[in-house]
Amino acid sequence: MTWVWRGRDDGPDPAAQRWHQVIRPWEAAPRVRGRKCPIVVIGYPTDAGVRANFGRPGAADGPAALRTACANLPAPTTHALLDAGDALGAGDDVESWQQALAAAVAAVRAGGGIPLILGGGHDQAFGHWLGTVRAAADGAVVGCINFDAHIDMREFHSGRAHSGTPYFQVNAWSAAHGRPFKYMLLGMQPPHNTPALIHAASAAGAQLVDADAFHPNQEASLLQLIDRFLSVVDLVCLSIDLDVFSAAASPGVSAPSPMGIAPDATFRMILRRIAASGKVAGIEVAECAPTLDIGGRTARLGAAVIDTIVRSLAVQQ
Repeated sequence: MTWVWRGRDDGPDPAAQRWHQVIRPWEAAPRVRGRKCPIVVIGYPTDAGVRANFGRPGAADGPAALRTACANLPAPTTHALLDAGDALGAGDDVESWQQALAAAVAAVRAGGGIPLILGGGHDQAFGHWLGTVRAAADGAVVGCINFDAHIDMREFHSGRAHSGTPYFQVNAWSAAHGRPFKYMLLGMQPPHNTPALIHAASAAGAQLVDADAFHPNQEASLLQLIDRFLSVVDLVCLSIDLDVFSAAASPGVSAPSPMGIAPDATFRMILRRIAASGKVAGIEVAECAPTLDIGGRTARLGAAVIDTIVRSLAVQQ
């Protein structure tokens, strides 16, 4: 991976530092982290799963665009920043990409870090979860909270995984290994999901929250739902698929959502609640496709979402 962490320099004052000035390669972790828990960037530079799912290609370039967009963010004071490079799969073999990501996530978790996965197709969500499970303590319940217009629990196409299957894979793996399936979807758009898929996901135990729940007068109820979910899991894989947002705010995605949610105060409040829970084991931003973007607004939105999460992460992690 070419080192792309460059940006504005506002001088040597520690309070003026930006991501590009403080981030270091993952191999440098013992020298730079000190007592700060590291947030470790991992790229997922593939849209093989998107193409297999008949989506618009372009997300393979998402990690580079998101790194560039994050470079000028103010440096966090509570966490060290490191970059572990990109997961590397085999061509269009989605499962090989997922396994490569799982290995990278497990290594970061074993090293005491919080992976920050920049994608890339949303098939990355299974690799994110699988790597977290592999590194977790025996018996730990690892749940998934996904901001997304789509349920992403569709079955394999021609026997192969794609960007619509990650939580189907989580459910199947959980059933095969006797683990509970804990999945909360926030921001679902009924026009993007068939009644059959909604029924199947609900029957499997997925908790589906419609985009209408993000109305300001529903905030209290939504927070209660999230708090109840957090109370029954030990760790959370937090995923933000950028197609959860309105296409006006997030045009550069594989499957734009004309009536997606707004990245407004209600969304930020919900995101901060999850981040501050002390249970976030990993973070991912998916489906950024810069070649489909308008003026880089989708990558910048992804960076703003990441900044909101990082500022709110519980320090004790």
